[in-house]
Amino acid sequence: MNLTRTQKKELLEKLQSYYFDANHEQLGLIGAENLLTFFMNECAQLIYNQALKDARFVVERQFSSLEEELGVLEKR
Repeated sequence: MNLTRTQKKELLEKLQSYYFDANHEQLGLIGAENLLTFFMNECAQLIYNQALKDARFVVERQFSSLEEELGVLEKR
C-alpha cells in the first residue's frame, strides 16, 4: 500500500502522539517510521482482506434482496 506524503506525515505524527501519551516518552521520527513500516507490513494485508470480506457480505445481502424484489415483480 502506498501512502501519499501527506498521509504518511499524518500517520507518523499520530504514532508519535500516541506513543507519548501511552509511554510519556518521545518517539523519534526514525522510530515512528520503523513502527509504521512494521504495521504496514504486518497489518495492512489483514485489514484489507477483512474489508473485502465485509464488502462481499454487504454486496451478497443486497443482491439477495434484489433477487427477492425481482421475484415479486415476476408475472405469473
